[in-house]
Amino acid sequence: MGMTGEQWRFFEELLAYLREELEARKDPEGVEQRIRMFASLAGEAGRDQVLRDKRLAEEGFVYLSEKGERRIKHIDELTPLDVPAVLAEMEKTAAVSGEYMESDGAVYVIEYGGRKLITPDPGDPSASLRTRWRGLKDGWRPMG
Repeated sequence: MGMTGEQWRFFEELLAYLREELEARKDPEGVEQRIRMFASLAGEAGRDQVLRDKRLAEEGFVYLSEKGERRIKHIDELTPLDVPAVLAEMEKTAAVSGEYMESDGAVYVIEYGGRKLITPDPGDPSASLRTRWRGLKDGWRPMG
């Protein structure tokens, strides 16, 4: 069976979202901001993670999660079969953020290791994709 129109649309929107995320991960200003944020939360390890993340983004790699393991794959090599793993990673990221972020819709308060950081609430651009995925995932068996 091929994919339904809705599945194709979802896949294309997911790719568009991931491309934007790659751009965001490369953006020097954003990287600076994240380095400051993660360094104040997790010190040197946090900083290294942001820089590694930037390097992978420059090479076009996105994150997937399979059986709880984080993997990377080039965005141009993603197929509809990778969608569940991409969404699993997005869910994990959102869950981790949720663990130490509380939001009132205007600012995020990030708490980590007893320290609090307040940042403007960026909203969660992945939220609508994640919500739609819940309705699609049971029927997601794309065949080539």
